Formats: sequence, C-alpha cells, structure tokens
Amino acid sequence: MIRLRSSRTVLLAAVASLVTVATLAACGGDGGTTNPGTTAPDTLDVFTPGNIFSPTTAEIRVGGTIRWRISEANDGTGHNVIFAGTAAGTPADIPVVKGVTVLRTFNRTGTFPYACTVHPGMNGDVIVR
Repeated sequence: MIRLRSSRTVLLAAVASLVTVATLAACGGDGGTTNPGTTAPDTLDVFTPGNIFSPTTAEIRVGGTIRWRISEANDGTGHNVIFAGTAAGTPADIPVVKGVTVLRTFNRTGTFPYACTVHPGMNGDVIVR
C-alpha cells in the first residue's frame, strides 16, 4: 500500500509541476503580439519565414509601426507587401526585397489587408486600434 501512495504522490507532483509550467508560460511575453482585450503595441515585427507572413494578423495602436523583416523566399526570390485598396491611412507599398527590414507607420484606425504578389496566397492584415 505504501508503494501505491508513493506512485500517486509522484503523479500528483508531476501534474502540479506541468500545470505550474503551463501557467507561467501563458503569462510570458511573445515579442509584441497581443491577446484579445489587451492594449495593442506601438511596434510589431512581421516575419517572412518561407512563403508566409508571421503573424498573419498584426495588431498595433494608432501611430504604431510594423517592421517587416523580409527574408529570402523558398524559391530564392524576395517578397513585396502590396496593400489592398486606397483607404485613407494606407501606407506605401513595399517593393520586392529580401534580407532587409522595412518599416511602415499607421496613423489611422482600420484594417489594412496586404499580400505578396510574388507568392499567391501569401496574405496578411494590419489592424490598427
């Protein structure tokens, strides 16, 4: 019977440790992304690992800046960032580049969809609050 209690004690301790680690991990920062209900950051990085934008949805404050960290695509080319529409506050498009960081500041609220026209299906959104 003592052995059974020891196994239960070890199991309970392991579960408690996992719950603690998961709770602490959930409280940590994630490099500028936001959770619903929180204040959007002033600056956020968007990466291009392969042929995707990461994160695909970037949320910032009015007057905030997105830093597109544009790497080489899977096919050796670069990427561009072409904004859909011409709504007030839409920043200038980014031409095809690779291995550079390009900044754009957003001074109006709204949702600003964009795409890499070199790689179909490579899309993202900037949400300005």
